[in-house]
Amino acid sequence: MFTPPPSPGPPPKDLQDGILSAPDAASSTHPMSPTTLKRRIGRRTKWTVILVPIVLILVGASTRYITHPAAFDMFSEPSLNWETLPDPASGWKPHKRHPLPAPAVAAVSNAPSGSVLASGAANSLPALTGAASATSATTTEPPTSQQTIPTVPSSAPPLPTPFPQPFDSSLSQNFSSVSCFNFFTNMTNTVAFRACRPFSMLLQSSDAFIEAQDDLDTLNDIIWGTCNTSVDDSDCSTNMAWFSTTLTSACATDLKEGNSMAVDTQLALNAFDLMRSAGCLVDPTTNSYCYVDAVRNSNPSDTYFYSLPLGITMPNNTIASCSACTKSLMTQYYGALNNDSMSSGLSGLHETYANAAKIAVADCGTAYATLTSSTATGGALPQRTPPDRHLPPPRSLLSLFTWISILFPLVFFGIEFRVVT
Repeated sequence: MFTPPPSPGPPPKDLQDGILSAPDAASSTHPMSPTTLKRRIGRRTKWTVILVPIVLILVGASTRYITHPAAFDMFSEPSLNWETLPDPASGWKPHKRHPLPAPAVAAVSNAPSGSVLASGAANSLPALTGAASATSATTTEPPTSQQTIPTVPSSAPPLPTPFPQPFDSSLSQNFSSVSCFNFFTNMTNTVAFRACRPFSMLLQSSDAFIEAQDDLDTLNDIIWGTCNTSVDDSDCSTNMAWFSTTLTSACATDLKEGNSMAVDTQLALNAFDLMRSAGCLVDPTTNSYCYVDAVRNSNPSDTYFYSLPLGITMPNNTIASCSACTKSLMTQYYGALNNDSMSSGLSGLHETYANAAKIAVADCGTAYATLTSSTATGGALPQRTPPDRHLPPPRSLLSLFTWISILFPLVFFGIEFRVVT
């Protein structure tokens, strides 16, 4: 059979040494079109968006387990939740404050010149001492709610000796000025002050007065003593007004800087007349002091009303007992706020009366308190708000990394898309 001769043209490129080799894959691959390239990048982006967050979550979970195994949680105390906490008004009772550090200066200077010594006052009174206490620590009294309410003494009862006094533990030296410290030292050791037995300041800063609330009979005698002093009411009122004026000048720096002792004491001095009248209120149905009734009452709301002139606001969740004493007390407060001669000095009551009146009216009706013009138009009682707790650090670091891992590929490949197109 006849075989044609080979072509005279050049041999094929894949023919080497007479052997036909396989074609090179790289040389046979056609360049990808833009559409194909976009699809490939899109697939890579999709897997990046899916896998990177999963990896980060696994890393975070493993780190959490290594540093704090879940098995340890069973030994941890449950976290606090303000909604599950017990009502702060339940089981409330006054407690003794921690004693203040003793002052380094033992000497007491003379009373400031110009102090008002009321007529009829004793020539001297026991010196201020940290050992002053109106109750005996050797006897244990039953809870006040189980004690019989004593009636108002028909004659002078035996008073505690020494009689409870403000700052009877010690005077703090946390003053910004020496003049203010000297003023407090002189005032608390002056007959013109001690003989008046100011109920407002006993309630605010007397350890012995707080301790006496465990024994209603002793507390009853102390209240009688604040209402029946050897100094006339008018003279005591003059004395407290003088001390308040002197405090304004002697403690100007402390008042400006908001020193709590100076600010609170001035509130108590200015509220002396009103709180003396409030402390001496008598419940006609039981012939007992209203304040003693309030201390015995298991509902602490009655005692809250006595602290209003001192600038202490009632908690919004307070439930008023709707007693006759509460009604009389709020009537006195409203009258004082509308008395031009008293109102200007009752800055603490101005700040606290509105909220207390709302609570009394909401729980007991409009007969128990008079709403001021601001409270009458103020709407409903403010809602309870959770305490301002410092929340644990949020788990935001992992979230931040997750969002970065999601957004970075999108932004990066988005830029690449624009470059390709």
